[in-house]
Amino acid sequence: MEGIRSEVLPLNLQATIRYFASVWEPVHTLVTAVLSLQPSQDDPDKFKSYIEAEEARLENNLRAVDYIIDGTDTLTLITGVGRVEKVST
Repeated sequence: MEGIRSEVLPLNLQATIRYFASVWEPVHTLVTAVLSLQPSQDDPDKFKSYIEAEEARLENNLRAVDYIIDGTDTLTLITGVGRVEKVST
């Protein structure tokens, strides 16, 4: 957003400066603070072993049915009962 100031016509420059001072900076500060409180999910190594185990399990189940999925009952055989992903509490 900061780079936009150089693109603004001189006639609109004062309005843009007021916008940045009264709207953009306070909102940006609040949003940045909230985002910093959320846990980071950008660490692929954290989930690597789980992903590999699930891929191996699904691959074995697909091989067992020769990759033929002809109904929901076959899909249940492949994915297992319930959801594919696991939820821990």
